[in-house]
Amino acid sequence: MQHYTFPYTEAFHCTAGDCPDSCCKGWEIVIDPKTLQTYQQTCSPIGETIRSTLTKNEDDEWMFQNREDGNCPFWNKEKLCDLQIQAGERLLCDTCRQFPRIPQDYTLFTEHVLSLACPEAARLVLTQTEPFPAIPLTQAEPSEPINEAELPYSLNWMNCLLETRAVLLQLFQETSIPLAEALCYGLHYVQQFQDWIEEKTDDFPELQPIPSKPVFLHHESVQHLYDTLEWMTPEWADWMQQIQQHPVTDADLQAFAKVAEPWIPAFRNFCSYYLYLYWLQALNTGNTLIQYQKLLTALHEIAIVSAWKLRETHTYTLTDCMIIVQRYAKEVMHDAENIEKIEDILHNLGSL
Repeated sequence: MQHYTFPYTEAFHCTAGDCPDSCCKGWEIVIDPKTLQTYQQTCSPIGETIRSTLTKNEDDEWMFQNREDGNCPFWNKEKLCDLQIQAGERLLCDTCRQFPRIPQDYTLFTEHVLSLACPEAARLVLTQTEPFPAIPLTQAEPSEPINEAELPYSLNWMNCLLETRAVLLQLFQETSIPLAEALCYGLHYVQQFQDWIEEKTDDFPELQPIPSKPVFLHHESVQHLYDTLEWMTPEWADWMQQIQQHPVTDADLQAFAKVAEPWIPAFRNFCSYYLYLYWLQALNTGNTLIQYQKLLTALHEIAIVSAWKLRETHTYTLTDCMIIVQRYAKEVMHDAENIEKIEDILHNLGSL
């Protein structure tokens, strides 16, 4: 199997106690079966401590029982992990050992990305100064030739998705095209591709220039969509409540657009990252339009929160951009129920 990584993945190092929003904060940490067995068999005092924190969630999965403040029981006052300090990585569960690294296994190959829910990962992704193509990590061939009939998808279908993803990635990183126009070109291209998927009557679509009028959901519709979701952290819930009480206006978004130019490269990187994370999920659903619409609504919601932040504080920096993207990833991109709600609403709406 071929493995691919990215420059930002290779550059990542955990900032540990200096992290502004630790992965030990607020999340349920589900324990994989192999590590659970280790915990049950560990006879030292640390084993007893671990077992005293174990509980089951609503899905009958074993996890650490968070403290009353919602944080991991092993997260200490120095914002470090007592479990790792006392026992090293050998007693970390898969979640803690791997995060924010996300291996995406597509049978023929695996792409190794980082989660934007990690502040350091968000910084690395958003501040990349060059396009970040996938880099081969190994050249190892499978021990036996892969039988296409045994793949969970059509090889031709995979190649079509890889080809269209490459077109969109190049479009998003083309600095001679304003990002708003690139997103419109991309939407038109994906709509044609989706028609081709469903009808298979015309030639494979090519990216064609179209009028540059933006094609998005109205921002009030986007915000209404996000008002239906559930939030994990008090900070983000407070932001959403304030925006709900004092909605972002067209004038607010226009004011943000005037100051956003320096951060456009960060938004281009976000678009590319989003494609790597979600585009190939269409292998199972056959719906590429939903994946692209999710990107559009994500960008629009990030713009809404950014415009609100600018309105309230009269300032907006790259740090603000990174914080908003990171918290969006934590609240939405890492919450399967929220993603499912967004997909259901977009499916019911049809074309943007």
